[in-house]
Formats: sequence, structure tokens, C-alpha cells
Amino acid sequence: MDRHESAWAAGFFDGEGWSAKNKTRGVQARINQSDNDGVPDVLLRFQRVVGCGRLHGPVREEGRQDLYYWDATSRGDVEAVAKAIWPWLGDVKRSEFVTALGHAMSEAGAPPRNELLAWAGGLLDGEGCASLSRHRTHDGHFSPEVSVTQSGDACPQVLERLRDLVGCGRIYGPYTQEGATLPVFRWKAAALSDVEYSLYVLAPWIGRVKREQARTVLRALVEQGRLPRGNPAWGNRKTHCVNGHEYATARLRPYISRGRAVPQRENHSCLVCLRDYAREQRRIKRSAANPDRRLN
Repeated sequence: MDRHESAWAAGFFDGEGWSAKNKTRGVQARINQSDNDGVPDVLLRFQRVVGCGRLHGPVREEGRQDLYYWDATSRGDVEAVAKAIWPWLGDVKRSEFVTALGHAMSEAGAPPRNELLAWAGGLLDGEGCASLSRHRTHDGHFSPEVSVTQSGDACPQVLERLRDLVGCGRIYGPYTQEGATLPVFRWKAAALSDVEYSLYVLAPWIGRVKREQARTVLRALVEQGRLPRGNPAWGNRKTHCVNGHEYATARLRPYISRGRAVPQRENHSCLVCLRDYAREQRRIKRSAANPDRRLN
């Protein structure tokens, strides 16, 4: 089996799967998915990658989507699943397999970045979402978001790995959520450039449902065009500074951050005001250093 597909399966299991050992069922591993259109493609894909386990469903409940699930209920199958996805698996799911099977799997070095990106695609397929919400200040426009949610006593390692791999977005939490037994954390990319880039690097690995979500988000962003910075009602089209100096005739200096590796912002300061401010600050400094001059 292609290592990228195995990496995807590990990410998918990190997002939606679990393994356990109990007195009645013995060793078991399972993944749930909901879909009203039949067996979800991601479950079929996972079963094909690991080469074992069975698919069940639909389990129907009024007011909810049909539930399907993959499971492995023999020790041999659970061990085969753990072995197939172990090199890319996150810490929590590894710990579950160790508890269920009584031992860890062997591995040979850290996986390369391109395989870990496939893992990230699987995690998005399992617990992620690409969505649009109405823009707060521009009617008819939408704000994009790509997110992955996980729960845990502390910030989940898989979210930190996802953030570092994609190179953008932030992790928020912990939150309390109805029905959740543990605090909830969420990695989220909401800036336009972050949404576009994260979907770009994960697109080769995600399944049909998440791919369609990504297409819907990106299509809406293209159709609505780029939004101007700021809100026109708040004066982002001003021609004069607050002291009445006209930007068109005054020299303008672009803002340059003093932070390290921080790009220039797309705003300007009025050089006339800055010069007057600097002169006043120098005058105050000289007066403080020579108090006798203030008496003359």
C-alpha cells in the first residue's frame, strides 16, 4: 500500500477512530461516520488501506444523519491496523493501541513532510470542516474558515502538528461543549491567505466531501472578489489626516514594523504630523534636561 495512503489513514483514525480492550468485547477498533447518501467514501478508503475490518450501517435515528461505522474486533485485525498506520499516528491513539494490545509497534525514523501532509488531509477528513459565514460588515460577502476540532485534557498534539505542518492558523481553546466529556480545542485558519494556502496544501489528500466543501469556499471567494481593507463607514477612504493635512500633497511614509520578520502593512502615516510630533518630543526632552532654560 502507498505510504501516503497509509499516512492519510493514520490522520483519519487520529480524527475519528478509537481502540480499546474490555472484558466483554475483547480488543476492538472503530471509526464512526454519518452520511445520508450511503456508506461514506472515507470508510471505504480506510478499509481498503488497512486491508481488514468490516463496515456496518446504516444506523438510523430520527432527526440525525444515518450512521455508518468500520470496526475490527479480532486481536489480529486490530494489530494489523495499528501496524499499518503506526509511523504517522498521534500520541493519543498510539497510547490507546498500546493499552489495547499491550505493546507498541516498531518504527523507522520520522516520516517525511509530504507523508505528514497526507496525514493532515486524513485528520481534516475525520474532524475538519471548510465553511463560510456571513461577513460582519459587508453585506453579500462571506468570511471563510478551515478548522479541525479535538478534545483533551491539554492541547492535543495532533493539532499542534497540523498547525506546524500547514504553517498557518491558530489553536483556540479550551472550550466547554455540550455532550463533550473533555475540554475542546480547535485549530482554525480564518485569514483569507491562510484559508487558501491550507486548502491548497491539503487538497491532494482529502476525500470527496471535504473536497467539495473546499471548492464551495474557494468558489465563493473568487466570485465575491477581494474585499477592501477596513470599513468605508469608518473612514478607510480618507483623503486627509486627523489634523487636516492632505495625503495627496503631503509626503507619505509607509509603515515599517519594528518587529522581526514582520512585513510592511498597507497603511501610511502623515509625514507632516510625524515631523511636528518629533519636534515637540525633542523640545520636551531638551527642556527636561535644561530646566534653567525654561526660566529665560
